Amino acid sequence: MKVKRFFAPDMRQAMKLVRDEFGADAAILSNNKVAGGVEIVTAVDYDASILREPSERIDPENSDALTDSLADALAKAKEVIEQSGKTDQVSNNVGTAFQAKAKERQFSQAEAMVDTLENTHRRSQTPESAAMKAMQSEIQGLRELLREQMKDTLSERKPVEAMLHKRLRRMGLSEHFSARVIEALGLDDDVEFSDAWEKAIEQVRSSVLATGSDVVDQGGIVALMGPTGVGKTTTIGKLAARYVLKYGPDSLALVTTDCYRVAAYEQLRTFGRILGVPVRVVDETHSLDNTLKSLKSKALVLIDTAGLSVQDPNMKEQFSLLEAASVRIRKYLVLGATSQQQVLQSTYDTYRRHGLNGCVVTKLDEAISAGEVVSLIADNRLPLAYIASGQKIPDDLRSGDVGLLVSRALDLLEQQESHQNSER
Repeated sequence: MKVKRFFAPDMRQAMKLVRDEFGADAAILSNNKVAGGVEIVTAVDYDASILREPSERIDPENSDALTDSLADALAKAKEVIEQSGKTDQVSNNVGTAFQAKAKERQFSQAEAMVDTLENTHRRSQTPESAAMKAMQSEIQGLRELLREQMKDTLSERKPVEAMLHKRLRRMGLSEHFSARVIEALGLDDDVEFSDAWEKAIEQVRSSVLATGSDVVDQGGIVALMGPTGVGKTTTIGKLAARYVLKYGPDSLALVTTDCYRVAAYEQLRTFGRILGVPVRVVDETHSLDNTLKSLKSKALVLIDTAGLSVQDPNMKEQFSLLEAASVRIRKYLVLGATSQQQVLQSTYDTYRRHGLNGCVVTKLDEAISAGEVVSLIADNRLPLAYIASGQKIPDDLRSGDVGLLVSRALDLLEQQESHQNSER
């Protein structure tokens, strides 16, 4: 760390000296009035040339030299991060505001170091270099350490925001969505946590879109898409029963493109027999386009697509089938509330490029946390069409009820916190 004292007649001139010497990255450790003016003690935490060295002066072919240089830079970055996490690195003469500002600058410098290390490592890494892979792991570890220390600093400067962030994360909301919710609130420093929490939940509700009208009432051709086991066929049965109760069975038809599992067709055919509506199967001899043309007299056609894993080679065939149809098909992604955040995101990434009109959240009654699915549909602006919570047909299906989804997420959070408190 480079530390230097600056003397000037006034603060403005002193700050100019600091900027001329160290630039905008200098951290102010203390400022005091002295005879004839002011004294500022400043510091910068690293030498940028250390990080530039691997890409500017080292031959990329010389892996040993590159590894040694990166190792030195890693050690320096680790030292800076550890120093930035210690409050006693700042002089006791500095006020709380100056401490917070100095630590923010230190964290910014540390974060810049990690970013530069990561970019340098990415440019220089070779597949066969075990040392480079170890470097990548250590860089990621530094980034996680930096994030944890920044959270501690946030707790010191803005304790209510830190508490909000922690509780939103316990609710299951993603890091990105939690930060976005808090940023949108623009909280005052003296706000009470209870008031802030109510505002945060209202912000969560307003961030989730809904389709605005019942899909059943709109009519047309509707396809439910999603991986296996999320409840597409059961949801089709609920939608069909919902329609029959309102409009009767004559103007409804069911179609399945799932010719990979016999059970899928049998379940849909059972629904059709109970409700008195026709069921069609798309296979080698009956194309989807011809099947839909034969049902053009129907006001509503519900398509149950095959439930396939993201890696299944038949997935492309299912997408091609829907895209080749000459009629407009509205597509809704079915998401299980019991799925993990990464599974939900992977599912969405797979289907979104094929055009989605909204989503259906299922298995809400089985979930132990609902924040994950709330985050996904809010972050990706995916309108909520239906919520399925139970096996009763058609009762356990609610149309675009954002309030119910967020309330369920809150109930699950409170159950989790109550369980944790009882174990203490």
